[in-house]
Amino acid sequence: MAISAVIFFGYSWAENKVILKWPSFSLQKLAGLIIATILASIVVTFLVDHLNRDILNKELSYYSIFEFHKYGTYLMFASMALYPAIFEELAYRGYLMQKLLTVVDEKEAIYISSILFFIIHFSFLSIFWLLPFALFLGYLRIKTKTIWYGVFVHFFFNLTACFLDLFPLEDLYKMIF
Repeated sequence: MAISAVIFFGYSWAENKVILKWPSFSLQKLAGLIIATILASIVVTFLVDHLNRDILNKELSYYSIFEFHKYGTYLMFASMALYPAIFEELAYRGYLMQKLLTVVDEKEAIYISSILFFIIHFSFLSIFWLLPFALFLGYLRIKTKTIWYGVFVHFFFNLTACFLDLFPLEDLYKMIF
């Protein structure tokens, strides 16, 4: 997906490069978004973990895919947090949304790109959090006229989920108290 995102984005470079600029950058806005994102990720991870255990009777772990490797933790952070943040934002809020804006209005572009983003991640429980997350990323892209806030939000959301996979909230709570 990363390669196709870069190819498609680069193919329409003249019209896409504008969203790589960061007009009216605000460190305060970025910090606020990151803090809100981390808190949202903690809540979502906690709820999804409990729903997976209570409904599906499963323990899901991102790390289990990578634990065999000597650098499994680093691979997990790269492939679960860094790469999706960059390449999914390039693909969905970058290339796709930019193309959609030539044929539909902003609201429709947000809905269409968000639904497609949701479909590629689809799991039964993800509809409750992933679709609102995708809608928020689409709104953020339209409102700020750049993909960079979305890249950071996406990265910190996934990064927090990865950390919580390695250090579950229950374990941290027990260590503190």
